[in-house]
Amino acid sequence: MRRVSLWVKLTVLLLPLVAFMVLVTLQSLPQFKVVTIQVTAERGSGKVPSSLKEYLATFVGLSLFDLNLYRLERELGEYPTVSSVQLHRKLPSSLLATVYLVQSPALVQTSDGEEAFLVEGNRLVKIPEEDIDAWKAEVVTIEVPSSYAQMLLTYGLDRSFQQVMDLANSLGEKTTLITSIKYDNNSSNSFGKMVLEISSLNARIWVREPVGVAQIQAAVALAQQDQQDTLSFLSSEDKRYDLYREGLVRRW
Repeated sequence: MRRVSLWVKLTVLLLPLVAFMVLVTLQSLPQFKVVTIQVTAERGSGKVPSSLKEYLATFVGLSLFDLNLYRLERELGEYPTVSSVQLHRKLPSSLLATVYLVQSPALVQTSDGEEAFLVEGNRLVKIPEEDIDAWKAEVVTIEVPSSYAQMLLTYGLDRSFQQVMDLANSLGEKTTLITSIKYDNNSSNSFGKMVLEISSLNARIWVREPVGVAQIQAAVALAQQDQQDTLSFLSSEDKRYDLYREGLVRRW
């Protein structure tokens, strides 16, 4: 076996020290201190969470080579509504951050407006108040009582809520008259109460069972016809309809 030369041994021993000295030198150079931080958001609401931006702003003035990007990416990826984060150094003095937001099918807001949550998989994740409007513009919003929101937060999404969420998403642009969607379920053995509000018609459609989009469209059309027939636009009293698989029942 050939003996390793002394020069090779010295090189192996000194290489980590040289790398360390280079890093220390780079960290001490003022040219590499962070001056600008560019943050972009992908997917979801397209808005970077305010708390994450505030945290990134604390890196201004630090050396780019002081930052452990791998550790920071893992830390920032734990923020609510964030799926992952990619960080890159842009020499001499910029830090680039790409924030990938979660893909959520719905936003759940309590009836009192105090709390809002995003649906992630089978659970709810609370979001800051300042981020609510941005998410409302991207995903369907379902309003629920605070007690029901707490139940979903504790135990996860039940089958009935999954059905309501799927139905709400399937409506899309097909029923633009619907101004809000409310839901409550005090019994795990039933579909619960899904209420579609149509402010322009002073009407509410109470969905009593899982139905299809075509049935909801037909119910909205009937509410429009009732307004024309009864001049209900002259009255501020809400008109209520109960929608079942087999048909629609007027409750006024």
